[in-house]
Amino acid sequence: MPKAPAWIAFAAALGLTACSAKGAEKASSLGNAKPVRLGVEYSIAFLGIPFGHTDYDIRIDSTAYRTTSHFETSGIVSAFWQATIDATASGQFTTAGISPTEYDSHYRRGEKKHQRVKLTYAGGAVPLLFADPPYNLHKYPVTDAQKKEGVDPLSAATSVLAGARATTSNPCGTVAAVFDGRRRYNIELTYLRDEPVKLANGVFAGKAHLCQLHYNQIAGFKPKILKEGRELPPAYAWVAEIPGPAAPHGHYLVPLKLWAATGFGTVTATLTGLKVE
Repeated sequence: MPKAPAWIAFAAALGLTACSAKGAEKASSLGNAKPVRLGVEYSIAFLGIPFGHTDYDIRIDSTAYRTTSHFETSGIVSAFWQATIDATASGQFTTAGISPTEYDSHYRRGEKKHQRVKLTYAGGAVPLLFADPPYNLHKYPVTDAQKKEGVDPLSAATSVLAGARATTSNPCGTVAAVFDGRRRYNIELTYLRDEPVKLANGVFAGKAHLCQLHYNQIAGFKPKILKEGRELPPAYAWVAEIPGPAAPHGHYLVPLKLWAATGFGTVTATLTGLKVE
């Protein structure tokens, strides 16, 4: 299973950015919101076998947000790919969209491989990158313009879950533009229809939006990976509107389940916990 980790990363990317849109209608209404907290947890599986979990905790105070996330492999996958990712992001919601201030992530694989990535944002400038160990940014470059187009993965997830970027006519949104410090990619989305959904774990039962997702790699990747990326099949997600009076549109947008077919089987991320305060 040499390619499984790549698909694991793909599933994690989808979980972070599912159903974000380019617009930011009514984002300024967060200025009148009370401080809120949203927590979600997901179990990630391959071929129906759980191999990891991830969770997000978002705190919104007026227009400011601070988000923490944790990803960890488990079960049989840990025998050949034991990894954890901890990340934080902070910033502001504005009428023009989401405006990150700082993103800080720590990746650990086994006992020896560690990677820290920090992005600092200031007034529309190119984000300042700190990477330890340092990245080779010249071999597969990302232009300054491309860097400025995207936001960090965790800020993208925050915008999605807060429901700040969806529109009434397109609840799935259009494109989530992401720059993670090394790579620039889009999660492109298409609204298909509404469907009744009942999760087997009992966490949710009701109506959800069915959205199609495509992972579009733009820059910072090896040419071979770019070629393989163009051949990736689309992924899908059920996204539910969860009542939240303090949210910009009066509800959060929470991915219930995400799934993508691979050459080896299907990768899924399923909601296992939801907490709204």
